[in-house]
Amino acid sequence: MPGTLSTSDAFWQQPVTKQLQQQLNQFAPQQQFLVACSGGRDSLSLACALHLLCPGRVRVAHINHQLQAPSSQWANWLAAQCQQWQLPCVIQPVEVAAGNLEAEARKVRYHALFSLLQNNEILVLGHHQQDQAETLFLRMLSGSGVKGLSAMKTREQRQLESGQNVGLWRPLLDCSRQQITELAALICPDYIDDPANAQDNFDRVFLRQQVWPLLKRRWPALDSTLNRTALLMQDSQEILQDVQMQDWLQCGDHNVLDIHALERLSQPRQRLLLLRWMQGAEQYAPAFHLVEEVRQTLLNARQDASPKVVWQGWQFRRYQHQLYRLPQQLPKAQDLQVLWPCGQVLELPTGQWQWQQQELGFPAQYMEQPFLLQARRGGEVMHVQGRAGHWPLKKCLQEARIPPWQREQVQLCYMQDQLLGALTTQGFWVNQQQTLVKDGWLPVLVPNPAFPA
Repeated sequence: MPGTLSTSDAFWQQPVTKQLQQQLNQFAPQQQFLVACSGGRDSLSLACALHLLCPGRVRVAHINHQLQAPSSQWANWLAAQCQQWQLPCVIQPVEVAAGNLEAEARKVRYHALFSLLQNNEILVLGHHQQDQAETLFLRMLSGSGVKGLSAMKTREQRQLESGQNVGLWRPLLDCSRQQITELAALICPDYIDDPANAQDNFDRVFLRQQVWPLLKRRWPALDSTLNRTALLMQDSQEILQDVQMQDWLQCGDHNVLDIHALERLSQPRQRLLLLRWMQGAEQYAPAFHLVEEVRQTLLNARQDASPKVVWQGWQFRRYQHQLYRLPQQLPKAQDLQVLWPCGQVLELPTGQWQWQQQELGFPAQYMEQPFLLQARRGGEVMHVQGRAGHWPLKKCLQEARIPPWQREQVQLCYMQDQLLGALTTQGFWVNQQQTLVKDGWLPVLVPNPAFPA
């Protein structure tokens, strides 16, 4: 291979070159690109072509999964080629967790690629027309809905767990394997041929090796036809997103849904909204049967029932006329012996608490004494404000419409043997048998910006 890349008239006439030129015109002149490159024909020819079309604006990133014996040799070979072409290249080794090898490798690869992105860079991926068709086909076999059948977009924005937004660009989605092969023959005839691409124990390889040739003999235009289907699904998905946004506004937010409003929607719109609501920020959506379980079990539950559906570290609960999306593991009340001086914020299962001066409250010297914060044992009674006499705390919590899981977070506050009150998610309930003084002090829930109400 020559030490430097050069163009010819044939390069400029290539369909792939024309596609890249057309799409590059949609970017700002200063836009920088990070090309994910395995060293295979597709990604390597993409990296080379972009380097020729916009020199100085392209970097190559190679993720070494360390899953095969020659993986380090491949990384070194690619680094050497890029050095000859004066194309900046970064090699990033990663560790792939046990389990589904394809899924885990993809997960760690994208995580590494996103971490390598610099300011003003977008991630460029070498997926082409057949990749898109295979993705659509595999998602169809897994029972995906419209969003899954939308497959891959040419350009998209993705929000990471950190909140950072990154751009992705797949400029070859409209290019056939044959067109890319012709381009590679002109500019990078040598490339890495991963033997894993011939191992049909992987779903995509099995599809490519065993199924695709048979289908294409019958339907030669299979790749372009399925790509058109993916584009139509993307249009449909955008329309559904508009409908879903209207339903969000009517039914609640990402943590709580109003059941009455949800029941006014048609069943397909219920399923769509519940699917997105359950998924939240998770990468993959829940299975259809789980969405139906939430829809049928939680929506149709008795008023006094407390059903629960668990998925992916989340639990979905019903209370009164609302559905709740909650972490599967919620903090519960524990017995604590604490010193709680004025000004200190105390983190408890019910929230963040701090002493604040009120019109009526406890004397200031109370804050100099140790407190016992005790979890409920059952059977507690107290004299709650607005009620005559002693009332079971359980009944007070029920009538205040505090959900069952929040009742497990309530703590009783004692100083020596005196019950001062109860710390609940609705605030501090004073035991009215206590003597309050003017301009005294009471525990108050402090708003937490990270968890808005």
